[in-house]
Amino acid sequence: MPLYAILSALRRVALRDLGTFQSIKVNNFFLFVALLIWGALVSGVEPKSAEPLLLLLGFIMMFPLSSDPLARIPPQRLALWPLSHGQALALRLSSLAFSPLVWITVFLIIRTASATVAVAFVSLAAAIQIAGAWSRRAAQHSPHWNLLRYVPPVPGRLGGLIRKDARELLSVLDPYIALLLSAGGLAYRFLGDHPDPHALPILSVLVALALSTYGQSLFALDADYGMMRYRLLPLHGWEILLAKGIAFLAVLFVLVLPLSPGPGITFGLWALAVGHYSSLNLQLPQHRWRFVGGRMLPVGLLQAVGGVALGFAERDAGPLVLLATALAYAASVFWFGRTWRLD
Repeated sequence: MPLYAILSALRRVALRDLGTFQSIKVNNFFLFVALLIWGALVSGVEPKSAEPLLLLLGFIMMFPLSSDPLARIPPQRLALWPLSHGQALALRLSSLAFSPLVWITVFLIIRTASATVAVAFVSLAAAIQIAGAWSRRAAQHSPHWNLLRYVPPVPGRLGGLIRKDARELLSVLDPYIALLLSAGGLAYRFLGDHPDPHALPILSVLVALALSTYGQSLFALDADYGMMRYRLLPLHGWEILLAKGIAFLAVLFVLVLPLSPGPGITFGLWALAVGHYSSLNLQLPQHRWRFVGGRMLPVGLLQAVGGVALGFAERDAGPLVLLATALAYAASVFWFGRTWRLD
C-alpha cells in the first residue's frame, strides 16, 4: 500500500531525527545538570537547585520536538504523490504517532492522571509549532524575517568569516540556553530587592558553560564545500581558527556583559583553547537547531572543570588570570593553526 510505504519511510526519518538528540548526552551543560541532580540525590535532598535549569532545557527542547512529522518530507514531493483526500487525511493522523510530543503527552496522562497537565503541554507545543511555522514561512517570503541576517558585518580581513561563524553558532541551541540564563541574571540584577553580587559571576560561568561544548565542534557545521573554501582562501590556518574564536567570544561577551564579563570570558578562552584539538582532529557530527555534542573525556571534563576553576580564580584574583588564559588561548591558536594542514 502507498500509505504504508510512506509511513515506513517517515518512521525511519523520525528515528534518524531522534538520533540527533543523542548529543545532549555529551553536552557540557547537560552533564553539569545531571551531576547536580546526582549529587543532590546522593546527599539525600531534593534537587531543587536543578529545577530552574531543567525548566530552561525543557523549554528550549520544545522547539525541535514540536516540529510537524510531515515537515520532514519535502512539500514538492508530497504534492506529487497520488494520494486521495482520504489517504491524505489518514497520513496526517497516522503521522502523529511519530511525534515525540504525542509520546510525552501520553506519558503525562499516565503519570499524573490529569488531563489538565496534558492539555496545557499540548497547547504550549501547538503555540510553539504555529510560531515556528509562521516564522519559517515569513523568512521564505521575506528575508527580513531571518534574524540571522541581522548579525552585523565585521570590518577587516577576517570580517566575512567572523560573521559567517557567528551565524553558525546562532544556528544551534546552546546559545539560547545561555541567553535565557543571561536574561534571568539581568532580571535578578535590576529587579531583585537585594541582589547578591557574588551570584553574578556564578551566572556568568554558567552562561559560558552552556556555550563551551561548541568549542569542540568549531568546524562541525562546515560541510565539505566549507572546508574547500578554506583551502581556496589566502589565509593561514591560525587565521581561520582566530575568526571562529572571535565569533564565539563576541557572542559570549554580549551574553555575559550584563552579569560579570571577566569570569565568563576567561571560561570561554579556556574552552576554545582546550577544544581546538577536537575541532581539528575529530569528526564530531552536528545538526543545526540541536544541542552541540562533544567528547566528555578528556576534553569536555577539561573544559568544564578548568573553565569553572579559572572563572572563579578570575573573580577572586582579577584580570591577571584572564590575561594568562588569553595567552594560553593565543598559544593554542598558533600551535594548532600551524600544524593544521589546509592542503
